[in-house]
Amino acid sequence: MSETPMSNLEKVLSGGRLSIDEEEYVPGTMHLVDLGDSLNVKKGDEDTTFDRSKDSGEKEILEQIKSQDTILQATRSGELTEEQAQKVGTKIKSIISPVKSLNEDNSETDASSIDPTIAKRTYAQKLKVIEFEYGDKRLLMTIFTRPFLLLGFPALIWGGTVYGAQMMWLSLLNNTQSLIFTGSYGFSTSNTGLTNLGPFVGSVLGMFYGGNFVDWLSVKLAERNKGIFEPEFRLYAMIIPTILNSCGLIAYGIAANNKAAWEIPVIIGEVLLGFAMSSSGPICLSYAADCYGNLASESMVLMLFVRNMIGCGFTFGIGPWIDKSGLVETTWLMFMMATVINGSFIIMILFGKSFRRMTKGYYYKMSDPNYTPFKVF
Repeated sequence: MSETPMSNLEKVLSGGRLSIDEEEYVPGTMHLVDLGDSLNVKKGDEDTTFDRSKDSGEKEILEQIKSQDTILQATRSGELTEEQAQKVGTKIKSIISPVKSLNEDNSETDASSIDPTIAKRTYAQKLKVIEFEYGDKRLLMTIFTRPFLLLGFPALIWGGTVYGAQMMWLSLLNNTQSLIFTGSYGFSTSNTGLTNLGPFVGSVLGMFYGGNFVDWLSVKLAERNKGIFEPEFRLYAMIIPTILNSCGLIAYGIAANNKAAWEIPVIIGEVLLGFAMSSSGPICLSYAADCYGNLASESMVLMLFVRNMIGCGFTFGIGPWIDKSGLVETTWLMFMMATVINGSFIIMILFGKSFRRMTKGYYYKMSDPNYTPFKVF
């Protein structure tokens, strides 16, 4: 039986502990609980999880989701004794063991490993271009290849594709603002630049939506789900960006082509596009981190790589596309693309947990930070 690594969401929680059954555990799924001094385990239909007290508040649940404590810290600090561990069965030992091996080389995640006798580094030392003392001790080939080994995780490919699509709308704005506002509306160069205040305002609003609101929504959905948190709960928030993204494209491209009042493409179109771009990215990134916590850093690298590849290709292709098809046809095609790509969150809501269950064996293997099939180059 393979040992079960723990993700950031599956860590020791303030006031309580978490135990996962190795066979029934699905990466990313967890149960939120306020256990107090006791360790009570509830075994559900699919996942062995803790039962959360009914009076545990929203704030505490949110803190549990964001907790970065580990079972290793609990055992070292004495908060979790051997007797308490035995109450939930011997399987908790097999959970603690891989956590130790996964965290021994990462002192930054373990506050108890900080040595106060080591002098604090100066600002100039922190800016060193080449670092030998505190750098990653793994082989460069291991560090380089690990993100690409995650191509087998559907959640990461989906997240990178949706995130990359937002770069498409950004490229559209950058490549057409001068054409539309200077050419069609007769704006000066400075006034054309000021139209970027539209996506700026939308991005600020989307930042709060994709961050604080999504966290709040996840907590509410976890409460309705008897305290069980699923990463897919975050994806319900994609409904608003999907609708606004599509509407923003129409308000920007079609309205500008018909020479409607400039307020429509700027205040409505660009604001909606800015909101969708800044809110969709955090939702995708946080969903990936929730699904595969031990691979969070490699997941971010892979998703950003996919995003940048899509954005780079679209930047070079948008100009010839508009020249050949015209602004109206291009806008309608992008409208359909936005609806399909952003709307694909429905697929992940329906099948995301099945995908996580299918890939959990490979997730366990990849949770070893030194694992790579490319040994010698």
